Amino acid sequence: MVLGKPQTDPTLEWFLSHCHIHKYPSKSTLIHQGEKAETLYYIVKGSVAVLIKDEEGKEMILSYLNQGDFIGELGLFEEGQERSAWVRAKTACEVAEISYKKFRQLIQVNPDILMRLSSQMARRLQVTSEKVGNLAFLDVTRSYRSDAAEPG
Repeated sequence: MVLGKPQTDPTLEWFLSHCHIHKYPSKSTLIHQGEKAETLYYIVKGSVAVLIKDEEGKEMILSYLNQGDFIGELGLFEEGQERSAWVRAKTACEVAEISYKKFRQLIQVNPDILMRLSSQMARRLQVTSEKVGNLAFLDVTRSYRSDAAEPG
């Protein structure tokens, strides 16, 4: 391994050249739940929290996303979607933004960027499935323990 200049990623550089780059300070909101979904984001630097709020305004963090992660991909697949969560900068961030329309044009030229997005979505689904499985297992375990504790 040779130390020195980091390796470049031509596909990523090409993709980013078609995006608008924005800088967000820590704790600023990038996406508001309920707004119309029209753009895809890619975290160039920094990290964000994805969260939802209940009717009383209490927040629950669903996940953290970091450099190299896409944000806002759900609306890409069905027009007219609203944002399903809030996204807030956890640290100072540099984020690339591209309209869904432009992204669809780019994947016709270079489908590799769609494969990268799809790979991330599959990984997130796997993590979510594991979390749901763990919650279901905990619920069954609790139910079993409470049944066993009751006098028969």
